[in-house]
Amino acid sequence: MMEKRRLTAAETERLKRQGCTANDWQQIELAPDTDLQYIENVHFRGANRIGAFQKSYTLPGGVTLHSGIRHAVLQDVCIGDDCLIEDICGYIARYDIGPGCVIMHTDLLTMTGRSAFGNGTALSVMSESGGREIVMHDRLSAQEAYLQAMHRHNAAFTLHLQEAARRYAGRQTSDRGSIGEGTYILYCGRLTDIKTGPAAHLEGVARLENGTVCSHPAAPTFIGEGVIARHFIVQSGCRVTDGAMLTRCHVGQASVIGHGFTASDTYFACNCQAENGEACAVLAGPYTVTHHKSTLLIGGMFSFMNAGSATNQSNHAYKLGPMHHGVLERGCKTASGTHLSWPVRIGAFSLVTGHCAPQADSHAFPFSYIVEQDGGNRLIPAIALRNIGTLRDMLKWPERDGRASEAPHTDHLVFEAFSPYVMEQVMQACALLTGWEKQTDGNEGDIAWNGLHISRKHISRGRELYRLAIDRFFGEQFIRRLESLDGPLPNDLYGALRPAKPCGRHWCDIGGLVAPKNEIEQLETDVAEKRLSNPDALDERFRIIHENYERQAWAWTWQQLMEAYPETTPDNFIRHLCLPVIRRWCTAACSLNRQIIADALKEFATPPPCVFGIDADDEQTRLADAEAVRGMAETHPLIQSLEKAQTDIREKAACWQHRLGNLSHSRTD
Repeated sequence: MMEKRRLTAAETERLKRQGCTANDWQQIELAPDTDLQYIENVHFRGANRIGAFQKSYTLPGGVTLHSGIRHAVLQDVCIGDDCLIEDICGYIARYDIGPGCVIMHTDLLTMTGRSAFGNGTALSVMSESGGREIVMHDRLSAQEAYLQAMHRHNAAFTLHLQEAARRYAGRQTSDRGSIGEGTYILYCGRLTDIKTGPAAHLEGVARLENGTVCSHPAAPTFIGEGVIARHFIVQSGCRVTDGAMLTRCHVGQASVIGHGFTASDTYFACNCQAENGEACAVLAGPYTVTHHKSTLLIGGMFSFMNAGSATNQSNHAYKLGPMHHGVLERGCKTASGTHLSWPVRIGAFSLVTGHCAPQADSHAFPFSYIVEQDGGNRLIPAIALRNIGTLRDMLKWPERDGRASEAPHTDHLVFEAFSPYVMEQVMQACALLTGWEKQTDGNEGDIAWNGLHISRKHISRGRELYRLAIDRFFGEQFIRRLESLDGPLPNDLYGALRPAKPCGRHWCDIGGLVAPKNEIEQLETDVAEKRLSNPDALDERFRIIHENYERQAWAWTWQQLMEAYPETTPDNFIRHLCLPVIRRWCTAACSLNRQIIADALKEFATPPPCVFGIDADDEQTRLADAEAVRGMAETHPLIQSLEKAQTDIREKAACWQHRLGNLSHSRTD
């Protein structure tokens, strides 16, 4: 309210007749057009400012209530226009309530002193015994959280990064709370030292202490029935409900926490889902998913991960305490009943089954299975590359991004599965397997590698699959770059495709942002030397790195192509590099697609008689029941898209070979 006025003597008497009291009527200020008929049975304490009441609200069931204040105790409260505050069992104290808020049937909304509303809280992620703490704030991104926790080798960087977070927390500290415009708070219990963004919805909450509920009109946050949260930050677009219990937790944008899930000292990035189970000391990157009551995530770092039922981790060797931790890189999955004894590091897009013993390290072999066998762990390299489930995961993540485009995003994500970071590992794995294949010369037995056993019979097959992935990646990147050229192909195709700037050789995955290591190292240097000293500047740097991903990925790919085809020159570019890359891409992509289709068709094999057509004895009825439940292979959308892709790949390859061939003939090679 820009304008305000004090009560007249007549207005004071009217409020008294409407059941209101005040310890000092002179400390009550109103908007000029405030209608006093909507203020009843209100007990004012201290200085209170009240807006106008012109709006009505229709609640579930069709009940319509006019804005106003009824049956409440207010202590030093500023209330915006068109608020509905009714039936407050305890009181509201030292709060600024934005316009259009509805607060009803709630026990308590109060400040207990100065608070940073969860900002500045330290989360002991990964190692419960300390050493990887994250200083939380309401602008915290998955990238900053990762760097705070995982780059402790750079002491100056860590110190200044966390100092910047604490300075920001200091600027959020106040002895007054705030409720954002259009927020609903209904049937809640004790709410102390909290603030909300606009359009938040709190309903049936049991208790909130020292926290921030970020929200946005385009991405409202919902905190629901039975939730207890202490020292927390919940980002915009989230749903935390059904008795979830959070202590020292950050919940990223568009995440869902519910069905009695409990978590402590845990960072969730955007688009996570956590239900029924438990998390402790976890650094959960984007799209970390756990749904089962029997699943415990503890002391680990995950990203784009799906935890099977009864997945468990052990971070305690019963020596010096729970100081162990582990890493499941992007896209990993665990089968039901998986148990990982930290420390363990699993390569990207891998599946873990059974018990995984300490010190197992498969990070050099992405797209693999790690299987418990004969008291040890067996690595089957590259097998997930031909798995329909792996492809399905890759496709679903962009489609399931619940973040509203209208609301600013905190996390910067690269969804591309076959990124330079992963392909660097694929190429290294292929080289290792090639070397082992030459050494073995058909001998039987296992190869021991980083606490894992690799059967010699899997070496050749794994190398072949990795080689197909490399050829497909180079071809896809190359054709994508060709398609980005406007108009007819230039005569100097080499010059048109050659990157303007080189790219760092090695890459990293920073909380879902894939970037060259030299870019992250420069960021670290700038933070350590205080050139990046606040969340806004840090976010801007992450944004720039994210926007440059495609350009940098192509520069890296170009460098790899030049090394793979070392005799390439501008004059022989088309004949020596372009045409071979496209031919190999066509062969590799079609081969992998065929294998993925074959894997998908296993789901439509003759159905087992024990579960289909159980009340019939004939095969035809059993098949009809199976078809009615799960459809047919011929009509399944993913299989259809893969079948179509086979044709598209061949047609695209033929088209580009023809165009490039014509260009080659039109000039002197």
